[in-house]
Amino acid sequence: MNSPNPEPNNRSLTIRSESLYSGEFTATEDANFHSGKHFSGTRLKALLVPVLYKLIQRAPIPVAALPMRSLLFLLRLFYAWPNNSFRQACEYICKVAANRGYQHNPKQVYRQLIKNANGVLNNYFQLYRDGVDTILDRIEISVQDAARMNRLAHEHGGVLIAVPHNFASLFSAVKMCREFPLVIVSRNPSTIERTKIAVDVYERMAVSILMVRGGNPFELSRTLFSILKSGKAVAATVDSMDHSDGAAKATIFGQHIGFPTWAAKIAAKKRIPVVPSYFRSNGKQVTAIYGEELISDSTEEIVQHYVSFFEKCILEDPASWAYLGDKRWRRVLQKASK
Repeated sequence: MNSPNPEPNNRSLTIRSESLYSGEFTATEDANFHSGKHFSGTRLKALLVPVLYKLIQRAPIPVAALPMRSLLFLLRLFYAWPNNSFRQACEYICKVAANRGYQHNPKQVYRQLIKNANGVLNNYFQLYRDGVDTILDRIEISVQDAARMNRLAHEHGGVLIAVPHNFASLFSAVKMCREFPLVIVSRNPSTIERTKIAVDVYERMAVSILMVRGGNPFELSRTLFSILKSGKAVAATVDSMDHSDGAAKATIFGQHIGFPTWAAKIAAKKRIPVVPSYFRSNGKQVTAIYGEELISDSTEEIVQHYVSFFEKCILEDPASWAYLGDKRWRRVLQKASK
């Protein structure tokens, strides 16, 4: 899978794999990453993911999953602390949802969020150890939605699926790519080690991935234009905040938030349909939900289209949205709850 061809500073590596759309990808890593003094979620994942990867390769699933299950168990007990930021986020989203007519209990949302994280963890472990066929029935995609994606891709040359940060969004690609031709746009992890691990998992998922971190924007756009005229769907995660001048402002939770525009710009230029999605988890089981398609030459209209769909689904089912634990979104929810 991997070609040991690092640069002299050992911070770059060309990875080759059938799961990569272009066949290969050069992963780069900031030489100062491991020397940083500040603790962060990214640094925690850089330490934790390789440990879990080695465990799942060598230990039974219950043993390999023990570190993450222990953390999730502690997080469940941690609800009793009023200043728990995850608890606060659940309280905020429940207040926002109540203002729109949805009734949720913060403690139930909190526990369901943990259950969903554990369910996805179990799914990945079983996929890795027992193969993709053992987990396909855990992902539900309606016959009508699968037919619609195939029809849209055939009629327009391609379709863009706008994806939020759900716990099971990437995992659901296992089923999506078997229902319609699909390429997943993914920002590879920040370290070479985690990128190699991710590619190994993608191979076992039997999906096609276009990695984009650190790539040439012109080359990436040209590749996406090519994909979106070949009768394929492209799935891209688009609910990250963007504070740059080039961001598109969209209304969500009663506030104007900046979102990245690269996916919407490509869809607008190619005049291809954009379909928003949401992946609802109930432990190990996942249901894919797709909104109405939109074809527009307005980037702002496209962004607002899928952001509005995300908002509706989040308010209906907040425990499936992984960004409920994001500190920036927590501040947005706090403001919206007042």
